[in-house]
Amino acid sequence: MLEVYLFVNPLATQCVRDEQNVLRLANDSDKQIQFQFVPLLNINVVQRALKCQGIGVSDWQAQNRQSETLYRVILDYKAALFQGKKRGRNFLIALQSAMLKAGQRYSEELVKTVATDCKIDLDMFMEDRDSELAKQAFHADQRLASEMNITEASSAVVFDCDRCDYGVLLEKFNYATLSDLVQGDLDPFHDLTKRANADCASLVNAQLHVL
Repeated sequence: MLEVYLFVNPLATQCVRDEQNVLRLANDSDKQIQFQFVPLLNINVVQRALKCQGIGVSDWQAQNRQSETLYRVILDYKAALFQGKKRGRNFLIALQSAMLKAGQRYSEELVKTVATDCKIDLDMFMEDRDSELAKQAFHADQRLASEMNITEASSAVVFDCDRCDYGVLLEKFNYATLSDLVQGDLDPFHDLTKRANADCASLVNAQLHVL
């Protein structure tokens, strides 16, 4: 079994394409693949987002606004995930579509509409999105990214649980690269000689090989 962790900026077009590639691969592959979208929020993510919008990184007010919007989107995503992984992913994809494709601005009304369309229990969702549990889930994701030395969005980490000492970090990839790795046509695992004292349930000390 393979485990894929995709670290994303939820409001970046490239990350949306990478999410679609992971979903497509999980559907196409005859291998068992577990995957997780891990939202990333740090200064690199915020500044890169501002540059894509043509906003200077020295604009602190813009940085604060971007950071706050991303934080709220991540908490919303975590709250949706509490009602099941599939509903959580559907919520994220629908919210991304509304904001990135339709150009709608983030608002509580938009979030409620997307949640309702995705068949999410709205009362539970509205309570969860401001809960300590959602905030703890956010901080857990950031710790995981830090422990894996992930600083940029659109980074994927692939673990082969049959050889669970090993992880492969893809910092820039497309569907073909990811597919070749998962299908075994591109196999860096056998070239790795450094072994970490890790197991598949604990990724903290796993040896990552950058591809």
